[in-house]
Amino acid sequence: MLCALVLALPQLVVASSAAAGQPLAPARPSYPYAKPSGVVARASAGGADTIVLTWNSLGTGVRYQVRWVNGRTGAAESRIVKVPVTTIGGLWSRSRYYFRVRVVGGDDKADSPWSKRIAATTKNPRDRLAKRLRVATYNIRNGTNSGDGKPWSVRRTLVAAAIKAQKLDVVGLQEAEHKRVSSGVAQYRDLLNLLGSHWRITSTGNTAGTRIIYNSKTLTKVGQGSAKLSGDNKPKRYVTWAVFKQKSSGRKFFFVNTHLVRSPGGAVKSSGKCGKSDTKYYKMRKLQAAQVVAAIRGHSGGLPVVLTGDMNSHKFHCPNNGPYRVYRAAGLVDPIGNPDRSKSPVGATTEVRIHTQYDSSNHFTSAPKSHGWVNGSNVDYVWVSKSVTTLAYETVVNINSAGRFDGPVPSDHNMIRATVLIPKS
Repeated sequence: MLCALVLALPQLVVASSAAAGQPLAPARPSYPYAKPSGVVARASAGGADTIVLTWNSLGTGVRYQVRWVNGRTGAAESRIVKVPVTTIGGLWSRSRYYFRVRVVGGDDKADSPWSKRIAATTKNPRDRLAKRLRVATYNIRNGTNSGDGKPWSVRRTLVAAAIKAQKLDVVGLQEAEHKRVSSGVAQYRDLLNLLGSHWRITSTGNTAGTRIIYNSKTLTKVGQGSAKLSGDNKPKRYVTWAVFKQKSSGRKFFFVNTHLVRSPGGAVKSSGKCGKSDTKYYKMRKLQAAQVVAAIRGHSGGLPVVLTGDMNSHKFHCPNNGPYRVYRAAGLVDPIGNPDRSKSPVGATTEVRIHTQYDSSNHFTSAPKSHGWVNGSNVDYVWVSKSVTTLAYETVVNINSAGRFDGPVPSDHNMIRATVLIPKS
């Protein structure tokens, strides 16, 4: 009987405390989000002071707080980001750090518990002398045909702002016309004027809008050239190239830009028999891509290569993504690994990917299109030679918390931006 009474005492105390309205323990807060999962931290090839942190996305418009602690000193820092990835620089070399991530609301207060703490150690990269180079491809939509979007008179400042925001070194432009716009100068010149006097163009010849512009503060142009591609289409298609020297590293690279022919009506199919028009222009794009490769082999002099352009072909094109296959067979690398019919990356090399789930074309819609996969259906690409390291690859979309474009869209294409390291050649 005594034993039964002793065993019952804890229950009696609990009942008594609850009856008195006294809490037994601090209540655990209720959060709208689960704690972030899949957190991975690793040393970056970009520097001895840098760690790349990635985790599983919890949806569009989610804000994350990332916290890291120096394992030697205990000093802690944090930042807030809008995508499930961040690159943290300025760390101690060869030092261990600890990382956690949580969701925060617009008031920066916690909306989830902290993730599990993980550790990573900074280390010296293989190539300590390589410096970051920011490159992009951007079809800015010609100035004489606005289509469903705003006219160039409205978009001009938006395009310039998008380029400035990415702090780019060199850009492959498509549809940067030779024709004059409302400001009284050629469209490409109007854009250069908006970007500032330190922005230069490799050639002012009429290459049907296929152009290369660069930041003269960071790059020196060593050489340039262009060639007309095969085809009976109008306007004609071109490949244009330049050799640049990166001022920060003294290293040279070969930059190429092109705009391949588009099928009439832009018809694409995911299955079924291809029509005559599809087949004709599929073959023409493959031939033009082969001519781009020939230009690289004939003029690069063995330098590291960055290839940009609007290839007018994606992974669901009928019968397949012909240009993609041509470039890959030539030994070039797609940093996000987005081959035919793929729904997950194949052979991806980039350390960081940002918004790559969105298609590179937006057709002036109110929101960028995605399909629930890591890689969208791109017609715009940045390819690199195998010796080039890709630190980041981004489909540049300015979106709000609802996943819609924030303000007018600069072009019917989204810019593709990559940060790379040029090797010693």
